[in-house]
Amino acid sequence: MDSREQSLRVLLNNIAAEQGYENYELIVEGFSSGGANYTSKLFTAVIKSQDKEDLNLFAKITIVGDKIREGIGSRMFDTESFVYNKLTKIYKDIEEENGLEEEHRLTFPKYYGCDATKYQETIVLENLVAAGYSSYDRFKTVEWEYAAATVTQMARLHALSIAYSERDPEEFKRLLAELRAEMKEGSLDVMAEGSIKNALKHVDNRHKKLLERFYESSMTEIVIRTTPPSFRPVIVHGDFRGSNIMHKVDETGKVDIKIVDLQTLQGGSPVTDLLYFIFTGSDEKFRAQYYDKLIDHYYEELSAALKRLHLDPDKIYSRQNFDEELKEKLPFGLALAVFTLPVITVETDKAPKVNESMEITDFSVSNTSDLYKERLNGVINDYVRWGVLK
Repeated sequence: MDSREQSLRVLLNNIAAEQGYENYELIVEGFSSGGANYTSKLFTAVIKSQDKEDLNLFAKITIVGDKIREGIGSRMFDTESFVYNKLTKIYKDIEEENGLEEEHRLTFPKYYGCDATKYQETIVLENLVAAGYSSYDRFKTVEWEYAAATVTQMARLHALSIAYSERDPEEFKRLLAELRAEMKEGSLDVMAEGSIKNALKHVDNRHKKLLERFYESSMTEIVIRTTPPSFRPVIVHGDFRGSNIMHKVDETGKVDIKIVDLQTLQGGSPVTDLLYFIFTGSDEKFRAQYYDKLIDHYYEELSAALKRLHLDPDKIYSRQNFDEELKEKLPFGLALAVFTLPVITVETDKAPKVNESMEITDFSVSNTSDLYKERLNGVINDYVRWGVLK
């Protein structure tokens, strides 16, 4: 048993005591995310006692070493702890103050505790899998019911951020400064270099020159140009993809969504979360049928959520504001797809191995699959049709 697991067991024993478990059995098991996680070692735990219901827990322990920390920073671990310890409580207070019914509230996994020790930062949450939730299969395109339910929760996340900024603008401004990404200059370009080469290798020949022209700017330049908010900043998730969303379908067919992996929360444009979800989780066929519908659904849900929080969407963030921002930020979806699709579609046995010796370049996947080529060219076809690639 390594030191990380020993520390986890100490934390779990403390949680058992806090939850009133005596004479209990602690069962801890590690598991793999199947290529969906590259920064943490994952565990499930069960605290069993004859006189209490089993307590099913999920734990993740950071596994990244100095090489990754130097490039992308280590604030993400502090961020997730802050979110569960403070921000979720602020959002709950805002919902209470506005009298939101349970069905309209944003729900997060139950938080049990953390260990902030450097190199073994750990967070313990309820085990959503034990409660019937699962992450969406990253090899499949999203379906409408799942996509609509997810975007509804995304809109509520953004609406609560806006309500927070209206409730306490100075504190919100300070928080945005704290949540600012701390990636080392040049790191994004190093991480993206292999992905861009992959894309140029596998893109349809008739579109190759267009993609080369798009990448005459560096990835950093593209991100700087397309991610800052055009109107008002919100606290965005920052990594809004299927592996960071848990869902459960009830007997009526209703999809229940919980947003997880909150270490990338940061100030930004709400449109970037929306584009992130669409272009990491859907294929060309889905977008041909549902893209416009999903865009409309997002704004309708955001507008409804703002109204329930007694805010006027026309004054806060109008449909015209949203449409203008979407048009301006649309190139971000293309840059993102080129960067993330190799990792999202890689076969499990070819995915980068999670360990403390990982470097930034390890996030680049060269063993791309046929699914990658299909998804990539589908995205490029869309961007040619929309006139972004020209």
